[in-house]
Amino acid sequence: MQTVLLIFAVLQTIQIPSPVPRVRGDRFQVIVPQGWRTLNDGGFVLLGHSSGASLLVERIDRTNNLPAYAQRQAERIMLPLGFARIGEPRFFKDAHDEWVQYEIRGNRLTDHRRILYRVLRRDSSFFEFVFEAGEDLFSVLLTEAQEIASSVQAVIEAPPVRRVRR
Repeated sequence: MQTVLLIFAVLQTIQIPSPVPRVRGDRFQVIVPQGWRTLNDGGFVLLGHSSGASLLVERIDRTNNLPAYAQRQAERIMLPLGFARIGEPRFFKDAHDEWVQYEIRGNRLTDHRRILYRVLRRDSSFFEFVFEAGEDLFSVLLTEAQEIASSVQAVIEAPPVRRVRR
C-alpha cells in the first residue's frame, strides 16, 4: 500500500506537459509558443509577443517565380518605413521546402524596426511570413519566429456535406 502511495505521489509531482497550442488559419496551422498570443486567426494568423513584436502568417496563391514574388512583396512591405533598407535575399531549397527571405531595416516614427520577410513553398503549398520587432529585441525573438514559421502545416479540410434534394 505504501508503495502505491509513493508511486502516486511521484506521479503527482511530475508535470505532464500541456499540449502544444496550435492556431489555425486558412487551410494551415502553426504552433504558438509561450509568450505569444493570437491576435487574429482565420484567413491569416497574426501573433503578438508581449514585447510588441508581431508575426503574420498567411497562405498565398501558387506562384511560378518564387524569388521575383518575394522581392516584390519585400519592397511593398518596406514602403511605409522611413529610411528603409533592404538586405540581400537569402535562399534555401531541399526536397520539400524552398524559401526566399529578406531582412528589412527602417523606422516607424522614432522606433528603429527590423522586419524579416519570408515566402515558403512547402511541397505544393505556399506561405508568407512577416516578422517585425524593435531593433533591440529582433535577434532575441528571431529564433522563436523561425520556429513558428517552420511549424506551419497545410491542413486538408473535408468538403462540406451536400444535402440531397428530393
